[in-house]
Amino acid sequence: MNAYLKKKPTLREKRLAVQKWLVSTTFRSMLLVAIMVFGVLYLFKVNTVSSQGFVISDLQDTIVDLERENQRLDVQIASYRSMDSLETRLEGTNLVVATDLLYVTPVGTAVARAN
Repeated sequence: MNAYLKKKPTLREKRLAVQKWLVSTTFRSMLLVAIMVFGVLYLFKVNTVSSQGFVISDLQDTIVDLERENQRLDVQIASYRSMDSLETRLEGTNLVVATDLLYVTPVGTAVARAN
């Protein structure tokens, strides 16, 4: 038989074939499997995003704690640098307070002379 002599399906026959395929058990099974696969992938993605959210939340709490510790250390450093702190730490040493200070003024600009 020649290919031109074959009967071509009409538009109505094509539409009926598609409708028959849509109500078939194979199509329903494939649709159910696709829904199940996408459901599992969705649950996996939601779980991943949720766990990353908890990690980010923990890291933000750590950042806040470290910032507070840094501020506490800044205050402690400032207290150690204060004059009161320096004076109280120097009281325990055998240093004497200088009262009359004499400043030396240089006579010339040369530091050393060659002989």
